[in-house]
Amino acid sequence: MRCVIIHGSPRRGNTWNVLNMALDELRDIPNIEFDIIELGKIKLDTCIGCFNCIIKGEDRCPHNSDMKILRDKIEDAEVIIMTSPVYSMQVSGLLKNFIDHMSFKFHRPGYYKKKGLVIATTAGAGHKSATKYMKEVLEFWGINKVNSIAVAYRSKELTEKNIDYIKNEARKFKRELIKGDIPKSGFKQIIMYNAWRAMSSNDKSMEADYNYYKINGKAYYRDANVNKIKIIIGNLVYKVIKRG
Repeated sequence: MRCVIIHGSPRRGNTWNVLNMALDELRDIPNIEFDIIELGKIKLDTCIGCFNCIIKGEDRCPHNSDMKILRDKIEDAEVIIMTSPVYSMQVSGLLKNFIDHMSFKFHRPGYYKKKGLVIATTAGAGHKSATKYMKEVLEFWGINKVNSIAVAYRSKELTEKNIDYIKNEARKFKRELIKGDIPKSGFKQIIMYNAWRAMSSNDKSMEADYNYYKINGKAYYRDANVNKIKIIIGNLVYKVIKRG
């Protein structure tokens, strides 16, 4: 099992410590492998909002030489862990810049087989809103099962209460990974998939989206874990938007 970790801090501080406490709980999962991407060491250029990744394809990103390496690691993983310290009540600029480079995944979600964990730490407040944001990002990328760890780290040492909380949440995530199942796709994933499918069929200038949905087609991915009711609702969403 391959687990890619997107560490959104420029240093190895409180968030790094919480991450490693969580990883300690996961290490005895058979055949698990960790690949840690420290965004602070990559020096990824700032996203310029050119929309190339959305309209023409992710390989047309002006920073594709760096991003392709990161995208390939994510594609090859079964698990995504995303971390960030809280800066000004939100995720770090490093992580936000990476997420901006992945904007095409909001249009073309494809990570329905993966599971995710998000971790945020703060010396003050904002840890819950930061984890909520990261969780929503992964869900819009297609991941339906996302766990979270949000920690207020207000002293040099973690409190016993915080330590117990981190370990308990990591163990919950561990149980999810041991299941080895494909998570059931939720309504959010089905609706967004069909909304983008309909919009791209109405606007062929969205070249990458149009080609993507032409290949995948229908109401959702063929090998996803999704029930018939959600498929019916997905098709209805597609028809309503397409007509509009």
